Amino acid sequence: MAKNRNSSDDQYTKEATFGTLPVRRSERQYGMLDAFLVLSGYGVATWCYTQGTFQAAYCNFKQLLTTTFAANIFVLALYLLPVLFATKYGIDMWQWLKSTFGTKGAGVVALVLTAVNFPWFGQCAEIFANTIDNLIRMAGMTPPAFLHKPMGLLCIALGTIIAIAGPLVIKWANRIIVPLLLLVGVAICVVAFTSVPLGDIVAYKPDLSFLGGDSGAAYAIACEAGLAFGMSWCASTAVTPRLCRKERDGYWATIGAYGVVAPFFVMAGGVLGIATFIKTGVMGNDITEMLVTLSSPIMALTTLALVIFANIATQGTGSYMWSVVLKSTFPKVKFNIIAIVLGVYAGIMVIWGQLLDYIGAMITIAAFFYGPVMGIMFVDYFFIRKRKVSLRAVYELEGHDCYKYTKGFNVVAFGCAIIGIIGDLLIFDPIGYVPKSPVFNFATCTFFGFILTAVLFFIANQIPAIKKYMIRDREDITV
Repeated sequence: MAKNRNSSDDQYTKEATFGTLPVRRSERQYGMLDAFLVLSGYGVATWCYTQGTFQAAYCNFKQLLTTTFAANIFVLALYLLPVLFATKYGIDMWQWLKSTFGTKGAGVVALVLTAVNFPWFGQCAEIFANTIDNLIRMAGMTPPAFLHKPMGLLCIALGTIIAIAGPLVIKWANRIIVPLLLLVGVAICVVAFTSVPLGDIVAYKPDLSFLGGDSGAAYAIACEAGLAFGMSWCASTAVTPRLCRKERDGYWATIGAYGVVAPFFVMAGGVLGIATFIKTGVMGNDITEMLVTLSSPIMALTTLALVIFANIATQGTGSYMWSVVLKSTFPKVKFNIIAIVLGVYAGIMVIWGQLLDYIGAMITIAAFFYGPVMGIMFVDYFFIRKRKVSLRAVYELEGHDCYKYTKGFNVVAFGCAIIGIIGDLLIFDPIGYVPKSPVFNFATCTFFGFILTAVLFFIANQIPAIKKYMIRDREDITV
């Protein structure tokens, strides 16, 4: 038994290690279309629809289009320019972070970004539990209250088992998840645009009484939600582009998938919410309940069944992906332990039971961290290192320690990131989800945090002593 466990962990160690090594150009198989299709499959998870209903509560139909498509395309076209790095060097974001935050600092950033990102998978489990409840209602019975949270935990448990089962099972899970998610998306679109007249959807106006009728602040909040959602893809954007043959292919495939395809389904979720509001007077946040309300029994039953399997597969894929990230960062920790800890973390969210009520807080708190990190990486890559890093130092080869900085931490980068996070907190309350400063209405906190940190980091690096501290890798660069 011990031998099998060790062999299993060796498999994950190999995946985490060799899966993050540089991919040579001769080994890369993806063109733009290939990468676009793969990334689009990841981008159409069921949380898109919850995101859409959240944004629709703050804006009308026309504004929904701009806060989904325009916001995402804008934020990703700018934030994800460093994706060019992934294709140039054939490495992912988690290795690249070492050059920016230090060899040990990268591990801290990975932990923080995992902590603020993984609640999305708790949301998957919550949607799974709601789906079970609605299936029981469709059978003419009342779902017992005590069953709800155990069903959410079941989704997490099944996803964790899939993750621990290894790469082969994940490969088959992805083959299942992409078609299922696309089928769910098609069903959502059909129901959203046919359940009420299109004219009523276009004429919809949100109830902004909870904001005192302030439409300007409401629109800014919707933009913030859209920008934060776009920012949430940053952690996983470098994995597929590193397999592309050309830099522009990896970049535009990412922009197309996360800036157009994913927002399309966010928009569909928003329209579903608007249609529910028109029919019932209540803007829901649970796609399963809205489907039951708006669609025929057969359509609802079919879609709910698809949602069940899609959420289990999403849970398994997400658990595996983030476990590999943490395994590559902390190689001495067993993969199974990491996957179980992440499962427990998501389980706590389900037991808490209010994740869907705080969807805005979840995505914006994550953006509080993503914005400053991406701002620093953007400036560091294009203006400080000028698109050149030392791969030997990134992979910590003996004698190549220019990215150790101060005991493994780049204190300049961390200092700027902390100031960026504080700046965000000064202009927006992520829990109450209300602005605290007029600055928010013009910049949103996601974009403000990115810009503030980027500018601060750029100015700091004009100081000779800091520039010398930052640039230690010039003589170690071979490409």
